[in-house]
Amino acid sequence: MTLPKQTLTGKSINLRAVTVGDAAFILKLRLDATLNTHLSATDPDVHKQVTWIEQHPWGQGQYYCIVEDKNANAVGTVRLYDFQGDSFCWGSWILLPEAPRKAAIESALLVYEFGFYQLGFLRSHFDVRKQNTRVIDFHQRLGAKIVRESALDYFFSYSREDYEAIKERYQSFLP
Repeated sequence: MTLPKQTLTGKSINLRAVTVGDAAFILKLRLDATLNTHLSATDPDVHKQVTWIEQHPWGQGQYYCIVEDKNANAVGTVRLYDFQGDSFCWGSWILLPEAPRKAAIESALLVYEFGFYQLGFLRSHFDVRKQNTRVIDFHQRLGAKIVRESALDYFFSYSREDYEAIKERYQSFLP
């Protein structure tokens, strides 16, 4: 697996590698009560966030990205992690309300482009809180399948073939 470039370019957003300078922004997102409803708890200590970023550098078992608009304003985060054989997980997906209108679909497509074609994975696995119905519907519209559930979460699987089946329909969101 070759190390991909550190910025993924979309039409209205880019995904770039998180730096320690993003720690305060990440905490702002994760501690915002309107955005963190379906996220695991985060320690509010910015120094712990900096340490976590330093201990998990880009490309060493995960890719933590800042979603930014075309003016380089940070508008969200997304992370690829938990690499298992031919599958990657993605999450930590948070977007500010003022993110570009199509940032959700575009960031998801960039994640799949990156995971499937640059990193070479054949599948993606991820979980979504059962109460997060908007995100569940979003993933199912793209063709993701629920493969199991727990009391709190649905667990999804999504293959490169699933992605390729919908890619043409969403091509206008890709560069």
